[in-house]
Amino acid sequence: MNVLLVEDDPGIGRFVSRGLTAEGFAVHWLHAGGEARDLLKTNAFAAAILDLGLPDIDGTALCSDIRRDGVETPILMLTARDSLDDKLDGFRCGADDYLTKPFAFEELLARLKVLTRRRGKQGGETLIAGALKMDLDARAVFVGARPVALSRREFDVLLCLASHPDKPVSRETILDQAWGPGSDVAENTVDVYVGYLRRHFEGVADAPTIETVRGIGFCLATG
Repeated sequence: MNVLLVEDDPGIGRFVSRGLTAEGFAVHWLHAGGEARDLLKTNAFAAAILDLGLPDIDGTALCSDIRRDGVETPILMLTARDSLDDKLDGFRCGADDYLTKPFAFEELLARLKVLTRRRGKQGGETLIAGALKMDLDARAVFVGARPVALSRREFDVLLCLASHPDKPVSRETILDQAWGPGSDVAENTVDVYVGYLRRHFEGVADAPTIETVRGIGFCLATG
């Protein structure tokens, strides 16, 4: 299950990311809010954990922006602001839950599971990038109406690329998302799996292409 973490404090970010990864979540960690808006529009995440005190944008403003854009991803806000007015502001801007710092990981995990269960009752998650459609709950992939059978790891690598359509993604980012933070898998393993994906898409009409971005990694081109 994919979770977006937007937290600029490296200590808290590592604490939450490692804890959730150990619980079976795939965590994409951002240190600022600017990229989060575009990522959440892809509908690739079961939930988002959003810090209010971000360096580039206030978390309440970011939450309001994505709600206006029609993003329905459940949002759990993290903040040191603990007044009633602060909490009410968080809910008014569209947050689903609110957790003040410092917090116990067990409480964050419990709240996150409640949010994702609610989302599951509303229907499955789907990521769309061009003609590519990924059913995240069923872990099924389609190009148009044609199914594409992938292994678990191939699906995870493709999901990382499809979460950033038409943008370069580093090998390090792919390793973190597909194998987990701190994995000792070599970066050239990413190249091997990209090769597998390219073969899956060969001869499939309207399939995206995976371009090599020299010195960085890869880009899923949807056009």
